[in-house]
Amino acid sequence: MMEATPQRNRREDKARLDDEIRSCTRCAELNVPGKTQAAPGWGDIDSPVAIVGQSLCDQCMEPQEPFFEGSGSLLNQAFSAADHPKSQMFVTNAVHCHPPGNRKSELHEIVNCAPYLYRELQIVQPRLVIGLGEDAERVLTFFYPTARVLPWPFATPRNVRSKVVPCLFFAKHPSWIKRKHNADLETEYVRSLADAFKWAFSRGSLRTADPATSVPAEKEE
Repeated sequence: MMEATPQRNRREDKARLDDEIRSCTRCAELNVPGKTQAAPGWGDIDSPVAIVGQSLCDQCMEPQEPFFEGSGSLLNQAFSAADHPKSQMFVTNAVHCHPPGNRKSELHEIVNCAPYLYRELQIVQPRLVIGLGEDAERVLTFFYPTARVLPWPFATPRNVRSKVVPCLFFAKHPSWIKRKHNADLETEYVRSLADAFKWAFSRGSLRTADPATSVPAEKEE
């Protein structure tokens, strides 16, 4: 069966955006093949969850997949615990390139890359955007100044009514968690992310919001 036009256009828009990201020259040191190469957002553009990291890691350049192995192992555990594989998520970064020497992203790099991230999120229209790390939190707060920010650790929110603005959920970057070598901290991290995934999937993306699940007569708490 042929896809409806809006769906087909979204996929075409994403393909064009991917090409722009892969050929970007906005930052002098970045997007050098095999060294600081860019990778666009990866995964399901129909997902109710978008995960935004800091910048592309070294081992993610070749497969063109954010959070590929490395610190992504904690995310993989959370996907498994939620019974929603990574392929059902949309995963991207505040900076789509790998910074030289794995350094922290510069402010101008975050600013230059922000339009790409914003366009990705406009295509996906997730119910929940999860920012991992300070750079992701900063740019997502700028994009969505009126968004409801869900507290850590995750607890099912009451009376979420917006059909336009996603909820935001912020957490430490998984690499920070891994460096602590604390099993209890890792367990809490995985459990909280898994609970957030399950909640978002139970409600669907903003494009497929179910009116039966909204509570328009009550004030958000």
